[in-house]
Amino acid sequence: MSRRIFFSAGFTPGAHRGASHQYPENTLEAFRRAREILPGCLIETDVRQTGDGRIVVIHDELLNPTTNGTGPVRGVTLAQIQRLDAGFGVTFDGGGNYPFRGRGYRIPLLSEALDAFPDAKFSIDIKDRDLDAAARVISIIQEKRAAGRIIVGSFHERVIRFVRKRYHDAVTSFSKYDALRFLALRKCGCAGMIRWRGDALLVPEFIGGGTYEYEGRDTRGVRIITTGLIDEAHRRGIPILAWTINRPDNMRRLIEWGINGVITDHIELLKEVMIAMNIK
Repeated sequence: MSRRIFFSAGFTPGAHRGASHQYPENTLEAFRRAREILPGCLIETDVRQTGDGRIVVIHDELLNPTTNGTGPVRGVTLAQIQRLDAGFGVTFDGGGNYPFRGRGYRIPLLSEALDAFPDAKFSIDIKDRDLDAAARVISIIQEKRAAGRIIVGSFHERVIRFVRKRYHDAVTSFSKYDALRFLALRKCGCAGMIRWRGDALLVPEFIGGGTYEYEGRDTRGVRIITTGLIDEAHRRGIPILAWTINRPDNMRRLIEWGINGVITDHIELLKEVMIAMNIK
């Protein structure tokens, strides 16, 4: 496995936006709860830039899915964001109840999250397309001296290329383009002909069918993760992690296949699987 990546040895459990089925996603409380359940877990999170150039921890482009705000994150200042209720729109029963409203949850700065969990490993997905946001994210990581515990990713090819070109010490995941290229070249036996820039593959088990994991014989979409893909990644020294896997049977099967890590909304269920499989 790559010596540049901090989760190359053994199995890495990952908490998708923290313990996001127990607390409002991407809040310090969700991160803290995930760490209570599995102290060594990787925290998967997302960042965006505010209108005044601050990097905050939030997944959606718009504020209204999870908060009592409206409009894009880019359209408000940090001061405005910090007045919002990050638990306002959070429901676990399809809108029947909103148990976190008015309980003080807020959107944190990336710098706050890194300070709050100085020993935690993070997977940071840069959501913005522009390079200014990427530069600010890397600047924060460097300022906090956190490069050794963070893997940076983005769905935007130009962003991940910028990060790699400008910050040579950054640990990065495969971009969407590189992941698809790896899949294609594996099928023709040519994956070994490329010097891959990414340090790890973070991919879903399925795409294009409304689910990221296997849900029985009627599962729609295209299967991405196979034993062949895992074996090929390992031959190239590339760790491979699966997201977002929430069914214990799928967690168990992927681990048996040799996956290096599983990222889930239900870190408590993954812990149970790990205990049952005697994974430390």
